[in-house]
Amino acid sequence: MGKFIVIEGIDGCGGQTQTNLLKKHFGENNILFLSFPAYDTNLGKIIDDFLHKRIVYNKDIELLIFYADILQFKQEILKALSENKTIICDRYFTSTIAYQSLDNEKSIDKISKLNDIFNLPVPDICFLLDISAEESQKRKANEKGFNKLDRNESNLMFLDNARQQYLKVAKNQIFCKWEIIDGHTSINEVFNKIISIIS
Repeated sequence: MGKFIVIEGIDGCGGQTQTNLLKKHFGENNILFLSFPAYDTNLGKIIDDFLHKRIVYNKDIELLIFYADILQFKQEILKALSENKTIICDRYFTSTIAYQSLDNEKSIDKISKLNDIFNLPVPDICFLLDISAEESQKRKANEKGFNKLDRNESNLMFLDNARQQYLKVAKNQIFCKWEIIDGHTSINEVFNKIISIIS
């Protein structure tokens, strides 16, 4: 029977690396792999423009765009679940809960209840790869240069606030089951920890 696995964390936490390792581990023939934002879709392109400050939205529109980006894959996820495929997501609605609830007017509880309307499938487990804001910014700057960091990656206070929000969501097991993993350890250590938990 397939598993629905989500990898979460602030920028540079190693989510893409770990999801790629999981794809190899499970084999790509019976797997659905998704990464959010889905930049190759129309909504994903809007998010990319927003993150790189080419357009500006208020907090309500921002929330709905990020949620709709995931919602457009609902039927694909449901189909994969019905076929007992393993689903691996590099971020999911769990990201929306953490990031969009940074706005003081929108609590974690309010954001998570958004899904009561549209009923996105709930993952079996979500792994939070926890790293510091400083480590996040250092990794992203090394990857693409400091001048090319987006609005979130370049803001150390924002990254730290997002990290604390993720920890709050994970510790309170909001939306789904969470496991927190120290993302400062080696790639293999993180991967082996994930595998030991899902096996």
